[in-house]
Amino acid sequence: MSKYFHTWNVILDPVLPAREVVVAYLNECGFSMFEPHEKGVLVYGGVEEVNEKEAEKQLAQIKAFASVKIEKQKVLQENWNAKWESEYPMVTIEDVEGRVLCTIRAPFHDLPRQGMDVVVAPQMSFGTGHHATTYLMVSRLLSISLAGQSVLDMGCGTGVLALVAAKSGASDVMGVDIEKDAVQNALDNQALNADLLNSNIAFIQGDGVVCDNTNSEFWDVLCANIHKNVLLQDMKRYVRVLHKGGHLLLSGFFEGDVSALTEAVQTCGMVVHHVDVRAGWACMHCGKPLA
Repeated sequence: MSKYFHTWNVILDPVLPAREVVVAYLNECGFSMFEPHEKGVLVYGGVEEVNEKEAEKQLAQIKAFASVKIEKQKVLQENWNAKWESEYPMVTIEDVEGRVLCTIRAPFHDLPRQGMDVVVAPQMSFGTGHHATTYLMVSRLLSISLAGQSVLDMGCGTGVLALVAAKSGASDVMGVDIEKDAVQNALDNQALNADLLNSNIAFIQGDGVVCDNTNSEFWDVLCANIHKNVLLQDMKRYVRVLHKGGHLLLSGFFEGDVSALTEAVQTCGMVVHHVDVRAGWACMHCGKPLA
């Protein structure tokens, strides 16, 4: 992974719907993390991964319906980590009645008074709970009875979903990420969480091919918080390794992409149970029929 990172502050007027379009466009140009703010969005990506010329070309298209101002910086990995530590608040996930179900926090935060406690030091990986997709996935995962279940987390990033599953009583948990650094980050976060019950938890480097090397109908729950194109590409793989009656949780896409994902899910013989939306991002809870 690159030692240097692009950090672009994209300022928009009006902010919506331009912000959602910017995120979708820049995600295709190599940027990997996005932090929405009241005036636009901060975007981050490794210098070696980002196609800067293509990103500028894409942003120029936004000018048809919004003014665009870009403030650019290049930062060292060490500065990135320092930024996270200085600006990293705890994330609290509550039920509909306002009860705290889970807190995702950094090691330097105080122990929460109630709910599940998940410690995550993000380093360079995605999945701190601050992004709407991670928040939605954790919330939906907590709605499923996971005691004794097997859970596969595709695109695990920091490992936060795998850790939530393990703390919820899942018996077998595996996190998979294409990035070597993400896998190491997840392993480091596993070590920060001592109360993982009796889960057999593992993190490995890989992609959708991992499903090809897994026995069919092996997993009870499969989580995939990845880009829409990857979800569409690997949908059949996900369905193949799910138990009948199993749960498939999908996110990483916008509310406007729900119809395309629904079609793919139904084509594979799955049903959609719930669709949750937060800040324009969506999470789908799908199921594999028993018959």
